Amino acid sequence: MIHTLRRMVVAVQGAVCALVLLFASSTANAMTPEEATGFITTLVDTAVNDVIGAKVPAKQKEERFRQLFIEAADIPGIAAFVVGREWRTASPEQKTQFIRLFEDVSILTWISHLEEYQGIKIEVIGAYADKSDIFVESSVASQNGKPIPIVWRVQARQNNTMKLIDVVIEANSMLINTRKQYASVMKREGGLAGLMASLEKMRTDLRSGKNAQ
Repeated sequence: MIHTLRRMVVAVQGAVCALVLLFASSTANAMTPEEATGFITTLVDTAVNDVIGAKVPAKQKEERFRQLFIEAADIPGIAAFVVGREWRTASPEQKTQFIRLFEDVSILTWISHLEEYQGIKIEVIGAYADKSDIFVESSVASQNGKPIPIVWRVQARQNNTMKLIDVVIEANSMLINTRKQYASVMKREGGLAGLMASLEKMRTDLRSGKNAQ
């Protein structure tokens, strides 16, 4: 159950999932805990009701989730953070290609585990402020009856929109974990080009129905 939740959050990287962003691309504005709580509640409800539980074809669910993911997260900012120092020397073409790969793999991974999320219930408990960020606390019931804590880190932007910048499950930051995993792949496979090749293969596998982890 815990592994399922982690895959889900990585996929939204900021939605029920996964969806996440510590690399902020603009100065944050003031925001109340109530506003952040409303943002997360709406995000969760939309993912659960309009995507996971929706009685529509799989392709339509993928399209709905893609729209939710794009609206909820600053995908270029996420990409810059998870790649790390190599992002500074990447060409504009590499950055554009990587952002698309990252978006596709996140969405397709989430969709490939769709059946595992059926019936999931996330209870939003409350929120607290820390400087420019709001931390929205929630929990998911586990099979052993002990709630699994999920904390959503939210930040307001200059255009008065809110963005999910990280999701922490049982004290594990999904964004930090992704950055570490990608660093390992880049070290093993030869930098950003090697990481992109790995993501391209993962995207192909996911589209062909293989259960890429």
